[in-house]
Amino acid sequence: MRRIHLVMGIIASSCCLWGLVPLAALAADADADAATAQAACLDGVDIEKATLARGAYRQSMPDGRIVTFTFDPDLQRRTENIFSRYKVPAASAVVINSRTGRVLALVQQRLSADAADADDVAFDASPPAASLFKLITASALLETGDVEIATKTCYRGGSSELLRSHLGDISPRDGACSTLVGALGHSINAIFAKLSDRHLAPADLLGYAKKFGFNTDLGGDAVSIPVSVAEVPEDRLERARAAAGFWHTHLSPFHAAMIAQSLAQGGAMLRPYVVDNVTLSGETIHEARPQFAARTVSEQTARALLDAMAFTVSHGTARRAFHDRKGRPYLPGIEVSGKTGTLTGASPYRAFSWFVAVAPTNAPEIALSVLVVNEPKWRIKATDAAVRILQAYFDRR
Repeated sequence: MRRIHLVMGIIASSCCLWGLVPLAALAADADADAATAQAACLDGVDIEKATLARGAYRQSMPDGRIVTFTFDPDLQRRTENIFSRYKVPAASAVVINSRTGRVLALVQQRLSADAADADDVAFDASPPAASLFKLITASALLETGDVEIATKTCYRGGSSELLRSHLGDISPRDGACSTLVGALGHSINAIFAKLSDRHLAPADLLGYAKKFGFNTDLGGDAVSIPVSVAEVPEDRLERARAAAGFWHTHLSPFHAAMIAQSLAQGGAMLRPYVVDNVTLSGETIHEARPQFAARTVSEQTARALLDAMAFTVSHGTARRAFHDRKGRPYLPGIEVSGKTGTLTGASPYRAFSWFVAVAPTNAPEIALSVLVVNEPKWRIKATDAAVRILQAYFDRR
């Protein structure tokens, strides 16, 4: 498969079927035995060696095992074509069935060594999380602070930088005011900085970062997911900046898709998988099933965030990408919940453009993440690529 390079070598043992078992319900010894058995089935799996055969991506192993991957060939191909057509310096897209954790597409591209630190862009956890981290801050505010989704906060400035003065109160006559819905939809840095400064202790923010998988080993089946690091500084201003997505937090595209998936499932993060089944001599020795990984937020909070993310697409920072010049949606009849993220670094210059999405909003089927890393001259951003990927998925209906 083009633009994919993943290798997982694991000590062999006896194989077994892998069923739907919540992690919390497994005893330690049973959990270890099941993980060892699954590892044996997936010993030596290498997605780079997958070939398209009989309508699916497969890998033939030297010992006779046949590994069938989860990727949808049409969606995979069309997503690859988006990045190659626009010659994106570095990019990745991960599409997950939000109800099962099945990875439907996993695409990555690196045309410029200056645009990314690793060839495996999808699993590179060094890019800044940028404003995607506002989803974690909003979750902490809704569940631990005295903040509701309709809470209105007044602010001034803060669009490109955050200063200590942005943390103080101002009169509504001296600035603008917005609810948390509007703050998320328009990615208003000053509101997130001010609210986090007033309502969240460092442990609160760090705790919710961990709930969403930061600073945590996320596991995986035949993929190794590097740890996404979130630092919450003790310094008041730097902590407020971190809460708004100004550096201090890092994220891989694969992990970003998992965050979106958890919101799609009412706060239940599933363990994503790329191997559908493994057979030996015609017998199925491994079959993937949905597996619960962690509870990120309550169902009520997840619902509130999805509604706010829908505002991002209908009226906020993603509106222009999802509508034509006359305001007509590119995905008519399909409501999309999304969150943008943008941050620019220097030495070398990298313009990070993020988008995570869940669709349809009221009955989610898929969660996706897109990261595009541009140089000073660019042709496409993450929101533009996401629209095309969603069209590719829903066109099949």
